[in-house]
Amino acid sequence: MKALVTNCTRNSGLTALRALAGAGWSVLGADDRLFPLGLHSRFSGAPYERLPAEDDPLFAPALLDLLDRVRPDVLIPTRGIETACRIRAEVARRSRSLLPSPDAFEGLMDKARLFERCAALGIPAPRSFEPDEAIRFLKQDPGAKVVVKPRRDVGGGQGVHFVADADRLAEIHESVVAAHGAAVITEYVPGPTENLRAAHLLFDSESRLIAFFVLRKLRIWPPQVGITVAADSTHETGLVERLLPLFRDLGWQGPADAELKIDDRDGEAKVIEINPRFSGAIHFPIACGVNMPLLFCRAALGERLEEASRPRYPPGMRYLDLGRWLAGVAAELREPHSSLSATLGRAWGELHGRRVGSVYEFTDPAPVLAKLLMMLPVHRRLLSRTAREDFRPGPGSGDRA
Repeated sequence: MKALVTNCTRNSGLTALRALAGAGWSVLGADDRLFPLGLHSRFSGAPYERLPAEDDPLFAPALLDLLDRVRPDVLIPTRGIETACRIRAEVARRSRSLLPSPDAFEGLMDKARLFERCAALGIPAPRSFEPDEAIRFLKQDPGAKVVVKPRRDVGGGQGVHFVADADRLAEIHESVVAAHGAAVITEYVPGPTENLRAAHLLFDSESRLIAFFVLRKLRIWPPQVGITVAADSTHETGLVERLLPLFRDLGWQGPADAELKIDDRDGEAKVIEINPRFSGAIHFPIACGVNMPLLFCRAALGERLEEASRPRYPPGMRYLDLGRWLAGVAAELREPHSSLSATLGRAWGELHGRRVGSVYEFTDPAPVLAKLLMMLPVHRRLLSRTAREDFRPGPGSGDRA
């Protein structure tokens, strides 16, 4: 069987590619950028194919053209999923996949709609405000704080602001709207990083949960709004069960990454956001025995898998994104009021435990070398042929740098 995986130069796509190849699948990778010198994972059956950026109008025709040329049995769009959802009928004529309806996709991407749906279903989520309400809320409680962020997810914590000053709220809100088109304002959920949870979920075409994995975050980078760089696996199945009515209501199929935070005030886990895609930390559940990309493919091909009602992975496993983890520890040490002994003690604890390996394996050296090259200024010249204006769909669109 053959699969096409997008986003293969980033963690989620690279991990999915490896997971499928390890299960005996033939896998092709595609992305809107290429590694320098034509480098690619040895688990890809051929050099990576090139696609435009996911927000480029050329993305949809280029994806369909690529599907026509390589004819994969399954498409896993870890990048460009919004476009794939819009053209899912055309995708279905060329390949199998698990793609939610555009309305369902927007129901998760649009945070305002997500919080409204959570409220209607009785799923705990932070209180939402209009700008004037948020200003009054901050003025009434000097210790209060709100979060201003883009209404639609842009990834990596971009555009997220924590605001305690009522006089600055309007200005910050306007800046986020100007940069991202629309913003949402919610009450800040108090609690340390260790209160953060992520539930990786996978649903089949009937909106049945076929796999899940829950992690407790230990460190994120950048602080407060960044990606997970240290985490433990947990068996908090109650968090998953509480979310299921939402996905049934949406008629969801495919992956989702639900981000929650346990509120220090009442102990309830509240939905912060839900990303309609595989997480960048998908390596963690796969390394713990939950091969979500493989289950995605099996379900997409019509296999009726057992519903996931209990954890199928060990608790207490440790995930570490070493490079970004080191950056996080270094930043904490530079904070004005940080304690050297406390910071190093915390870091020492995060280094220990039953750890899974890194997504960058020396048994697959090309992605490691490529990432190192991309850290150098010279990488702009090595990647010069992958600029958007050079892209042309059709035969030859997989030209390498």
